[in-house]
Amino acid sequence: MALEIKKDWEMPDAEYFHTANKKTGICVHHTVGGTARSTFNWWNQDSSMVGTAFIIDRDGSVYNVFDPKCWAWQFGLPWDYEDKIAFEKRFIGIELASEGGLLEDSGKFYCFDRISPKTEKPEAEVFDAGSNYRGYRYFDRYEPAQIDSLVELINYLCDEYDIPRRVQADQTKYFGEKLKDFEGIIGHTMVRKDKSDPAPVPELWERLINECNLETVGDQEVDNRSGNGDTEPSEAMGQQEIDELFNHNVRELNKMDVAAGSMVKGLIMELERGDRNTYIKLRDAEEDGHTICYDFLEGDKSLVKRIGGALGFKKVTKDTLEVRHG
Repeated sequence: MALEIKKDWEMPDAEYFHTANKKTGICVHHTVGGTARSTFNWWNQDSSMVGTAFIIDRDGSVYNVFDPKCWAWQFGLPWDYEDKIAFEKRFIGIELASEGGLLEDSGKFYCFDRISPKTEKPEAEVFDAGSNYRGYRYFDRYEPAQIDSLVELINYLCDEYDIPRRVQADQTKYFGEKLKDFEGIIGHTMVRKDKSDPAPVPELWERLINECNLETVGDQEVDNRSGNGDTEPSEAMGQQEIDELFNHNVRELNKMDVAAGSMVKGLIMELERGDRNTYIKLRDAEEDGHTICYDFLEGDKSLVKRIGGALGFKKVTKDTLEVRHG
């Protein structure tokens, strides 16, 4: 297919950084939204300068919304400031319009972490990963036209910006800061443990490797390039990470109303109990209050809402917990 890049939409000047930078990488994301247009509109309403240079709609249409030589926030990395800025500046981002991870309930599938007739997805549009991946087993299936366009766009960008045609041999693993010097093609999941984009669809990476002539590199090559000889971090949290998370969550719980904090603590204990191994990181606790935000880290994402509801929480959303007063 011949690649057509549309420039119908332009991000306002205040919504991205205009400095041109040398590009040495490309990152694949999905939007967790509806259409490409709805994502573009959302970025324009937000003032946080978040976005990617390209969005691929469900029909395969490719939209370029700002100059790829420039940049906007696309990763949200918890790294040292200089490292994360350097990483952001040198990667071109591509978003696939997609609802992303889906919940399953009684044989039906729902997007946006909400079970409602308005969020139900037809089974024909569902990809079954076969097991839990970053909190989800089921995902919105990418359209064939989207993958066609992604292949063509990556080929074009690699040629235009002389980006190395390299990718990790295991495209579903988390590498974190081991990739801070990596040059090539990555997915968001490779640098954020709490992200599930792109979905673990074998066809996506198989086609990129075969049709974009990507060289697959192993863990040792990542270590050598980054000057770090440690072994690759596993997908599951290690004991040190769990201990650090516990101490962090305790500090946040101590900010809350005592009874409300105890409720949230009970939820965390239930999530981690037995073989559930589900972890959340608390943040932005309401001082002496009943509301706290959280980031999902690992495990079965659906358990947060299910157990929270069973425990009697007033509200459980994808990033907020609210305990009833009294």
